[in-house]
Amino acid sequence: MKGTFITFEGIDSCGKSIQLELLAQKIVNHHKSLSIIREPGGTPVAENIRTLLLDNTEESMSPATELLLFSAARAQLVEQKISPLLDSDHFILCDRFYDSTTAYQGYGRGIDIEFIQRLNDFASHGIKPDITFLFDISVKEMNIRMLKNEIKADRMESESKLFFERVRQGFLKIANDNPDRFVVLDGHKPIKDIEENIWNYFRSKYLQGGEYV
Repeated sequence: MKGTFITFEGIDSCGKSIQLELLAQKIVNHHKSLSIIREPGGTPVAENIRTLLLDNTEESMSPATELLLFSAARAQLVEQKISPLLDSDHFILCDRFYDSTTAYQGYGRGIDIEFIQRLNDFASHGIKPDITFLFDISVKEMNIRMLKNEIKADRMESESKLFFERVRQGFLKIANDNPDRFVVLDGHKPIKDIEENIWNYFRSKYLQGGEYV
């Protein structure tokens, strides 16, 4: 693969989407090809699945159905968008990827982790992120931010505090098991400080003398 695949992970309201946009602006300023995508979503089929997954007016959804729908959306996104882009000299910034499935459906819902990992590998066609930025915040901070920003919770965001505690610890476990690609950031810090940390890390890997290596 010629391209670079960077994912942004964390529990809800952790600040990952803001940091993705800030990094994207810097990459564009350095005249590099860039695509921003999200999970689930990114293609017409995957966006329809996203609507179904996040709509809290729908009937109760079983954990197995939820897992398979997320995986189906990912398979479509990888085949239609991610894989072709990685064949070119291109940066892809993705808001969530399969680590969210392991954290939410595995550690959160209690579905067998090994089975989820095999399913992740299948749905992603074996593609793995080059870098994963994990924004770690407490569940208490998540709730404070959602109230402050008057965020109307979707189906996933409406889960219990204990569920999100399991998800948070799941993310940290995944990061600990994959230190070669994870960069864990304290999401409680000011946005500017986190932005600088991400840019310094990114620049050290992909910039040399102001040019891409």
